[in-house]
Amino acid sequence: MVADLIGQTRANATTILRTHGLTPLRGILSPDCFGRAFPTSSPPHAVLVPDVVFWLMAVAVMGDGSMAGAIWSFWSSLRALLPNLPLEPITEEAFCTARGLLPLRFFLRLYADVVERFSRRFDNALRWKGRRLMAIDGSDVELPRHPALGRIFPPATNQHGPRGCPQARLVGLVGLWSGLCHAFRWTSLAVGEQSSARQLLRYLLPWDLLLCDRNFPDLATFAGTLARGADFLFHLPSNRFLKKARAATPSGRADEWYVHLNLPADLAQRFPMLDPVLKVRILQYQLSGFRPSWLITSLLDTTQFTHEELVDLYHQRWRHETFHREWKHSLHLSNLRSHSASGLLKEVLVQLTLNNVIRWLMAEAALPQQRPVDLKFLQTKRLALAAVASMTAAPVGLLPDLYRQLLAAIRRERIVVRPGRAYPRRWDTRGRPKGHGKIVPPIRLPLPQEKPNAPI
Repeated sequence: MVADLIGQTRANATTILRTHGLTPLRGILSPDCFGRAFPTSSPPHAVLVPDVVFWLMAVAVMGDGSMAGAIWSFWSSLRALLPNLPLEPITEEAFCTARGLLPLRFFLRLYADVVERFSRRFDNALRWKGRRLMAIDGSDVELPRHPALGRIFPPATNQHGPRGCPQARLVGLVGLWSGLCHAFRWTSLAVGEQSSARQLLRYLLPWDLLLCDRNFPDLATFAGTLARGADFLFHLPSNRFLKKARAATPSGRADEWYVHLNLPADLAQRFPMLDPVLKVRILQYQLSGFRPSWLITSLLDTTQFTHEELVDLYHQRWRHETFHREWKHSLHLSNLRSHSASGLLKEVLVQLTLNNVIRWLMAEAALPQQRPVDLKFLQTKRLALAAVASMTAAPVGLLPDLYRQLLAAIRRERIVVRPGRAYPRRWDTRGRPKGHGKIVPPIRLPLPQEKPNAPI
């Protein structure tokens, strides 16, 4: 973060990015961090060294529009403060070549390094009753139209065959109060969300609490979560586990009960540390204006984990939906550019690494009674990007003050909570056929029809 480039007549993009990176983020993604991710030394006169390639990719993610447009916009902001810089930044062709030659393990190590350091610093302060709140969910991403991608990531199909662009599926394990993406799976649509979720369970820690929607509750996921020493709280479909024999809970409430689930032989053999019969708790509730819903959890203590607490806690899982929206639109995950599978994965790793770095800024900015997810993600990204030019040209002694000003500005960008709002899926406004003449009612119940006015 040394800023002594003013007056250099031969300064170039490599010097700027190698010395400064995106300056507000340089304290998190330090030279030591890049050295751990790529321990092999680069040739002395190399231009596009690994950290420069990463920062160029970060410029495209943090900016808007095309790769070339983002770099030119970034470069012009620096020339306003450093007029001795040349007019032309590094070429896009050279960058694409360097990105292709950079090994995938560099991006993987960098991503894992940020996750590990974030968890070590902030996880203990972001807990619910001593537990990390984790969530798993998936989202489909459209890819560029290219024959090579179409073979690896075929498009979605319907009765007319393959339709549309190639698509990939991103399933992430995130912290609900931190916004950190702890791990993810990047696959084709042929791999189901449930299969990817079971692969992500190995990243859970003892005492974690995993929250998932109704697409995920099954015996394999339950067993895998409990085998890690973690607990679960899932939304339960209306056709699963509700016909099991019920046992009353100590609370005496009619809207919660215990059931026993027998593990199949293969799961009992895979998880010998578990009891072959799982005891779980089911909670029924109904919000005003909506159809009845059910939750299933391994938190059996009705005194420590009350019915109302768990119902309120589960609805915080919706944050995961907003995380996917931020990845797709704020970090441009829906605008990937590479035409190879490895190139796409490198872009995804850079974008999720930047997600975690921005969440780091938000965690530093948050007050003790706040959580990082209470602050605005997009505004944090914009403020960090706006501070790059001034912090790059500032004397070293001013950088701590400028960084504190940045955190103070981020701290003021609180998300306005609007209670009582609900966002049902667009296609779930009417009943859906489930076969054999069965119709599942919509989530939101229809309003009672007004009676016609009586004749006068």
